[in-house]
Amino acid sequence: MGVMGKKLSSLKCEVRVIEARNVEIKSQASTLFVRFYLSAGHNRKIEVNTRELCQKSENLVWDQSFGLECQGNEAAVEELKQQRVIFELRRRKTASFLRKSSRSEVVGRGEVSWESVFESRGMEMERFIVMSESKTPLFGDGSPVLLKIGLKVQAIEMKKMLINKKEKLCACCSSSRDCKSCSCLDYEAFALACALDCI
Repeated sequence: MGVMGKKLSSLKCEVRVIEARNVEIKSQASTLFVRFYLSAGHNRKIEVNTRELCQKSENLVWDQSFGLECQGNEAAVEELKQQRVIFELRRRKTASFLRKSSRSEVVGRGEVSWESVFESRGMEMERFIVMSESKTPLFGDGSPVLLKIGLKVQAIEMKKMLINKKEKLCACCSSSRDCKSCSCLDYEAFALACALDCI
């Protein structure tokens, strides 16, 4: 692929949660949202949630995008390709007057590998994934719960990253230097601070 064979200073990854279909409507008032998990290196995961929607039909539309910037070299790219994005469609009962919040439950779960994104044309993909869960795996007519997602990877050259000639500081490096020779991935700061709501 185009990102291999040369040193990288950064990759920009985008996760887009578009819609869910065939979601069973409950008699009790509830909201639904998607939670997904991203690798933050060193066996750590970042938890990201979409906004919560009140369910009025079996189809729900979020159309939300979240950005993730990964700094590192080819070793870091190979590490990222071994990771998977795990998606959970979750339901939360609407809070009552006396109960301000309630725990959510999993309606369905699915996953996509970053390697499949790297192997896609233009390093981007948009697809439905089947959300499987032992409690409620199927819609009333036997159709599986589906979640439409989009994933994209874009290489960013160092000259485009530098602003006013200031050096980038890698989150796991103690000195102020760029990460061209570092195999770490600076996931967390970008993922948590730069979620993009693209409604």
